[in-house]
Amino acid sequence: MKRLILAAGAFAVLAGVTSCGNSSSSAVSAEDKAFDDSLTATWGYLSGAQAADMIEKQPGENIDKAAFLRGIQTAMSIDTADQSYIQGLSMGLRMAQQRTYAMKQLGCDVNADKWMAEFKKAFNSDTLPNVQMVGMEFQQLAQRAESRAEERKAAELANSPEALANVAAGQEYVDSLRKADPAVQTSASGLVYKIETVGEGDSITDKDRVYVYYTGKFADGKVFDSTKDRPASFSPRGVVPGFGEGLKMLKKGGKATLYIPGNLGYGPQGQPGAGIGPNQMLIFDVEVVGVNEAPEAKK
Repeated sequence: MKRLILAAGAFAVLAGVTSCGNSSSSAVSAEDKAFDDSLTATWGYLSGAQAADMIEKQPGENIDKAAFLRGIQTAMSIDTADQSYIQGLSMGLRMAQQRTYAMKQLGCDVNADKWMAEFKKAFNSDTLPNVQMVGMEFQQLAQRAESRAEERKAAELANSPEALANVAAGQEYVDSLRKADPAVQTSASGLVYKIETVGEGDSITDKDRVYVYYTGKFADGKVFDSTKDRPASFSPRGVVPGFGEGLKMLKKGGKATLYIPGNLGYGPQGQPGAGIGPNQMLIFDVEVVGVNEAPEAKK
């Protein structure tokens, strides 16, 4: 669409130049009319070709060509000498696009008649409304709308068949672990863990930077992430909640296996790029090799 706007803008400049060259006489010569017709036809054909090219290269937008043509026809029929009308139409189109796309993405159904009534109330008010104050109120409502949309999306994902299946599979897995190994424990948050060695020194806190070797895998044993020759470095606050909680149970030299349920991992959205499904349980074998100080390189 930007290319169409640029083309129209370029023509506006051209039109300004040619109009300046016209004589003050109202008479139009046959030669001038022929030239105007030629330019008009070429500009119209070029614009149509650009529009067709745009639609062809952006098939994901699913543009209805007949509706597109109706929009162009309406716009080209407007009396462009009425600049106030043009400005109002331009603003109205921008608001309509926001109503159709941005607001609907937030799950808000904006009633056009109610919107217009409030617009007129503010526009025709005898005293100029406090734009800053109303703007702050709108921003707060927009943030609430965004939060509601995110909550609804999370709930939708959490109740998807795949997410529910992953939760059930994770629960079944840890239940079998507890039966087979009494050393496997569960924290108040639901993190399942087995500590091999606590380590020595001070316990790790959120303020610390730890150096960790780890291997992340699924219940079927498939590895999705691991450190190799060099430990990873991060704060317990910079990882998924279950991993951070497990780290704070350890000290330097500590080793543990963390069985992280989906709600303490990547949640209902998962991590598609890493192949992690919604609410899928993650297993990490962890070794803390440094706290606030990088360990010596392995020889």
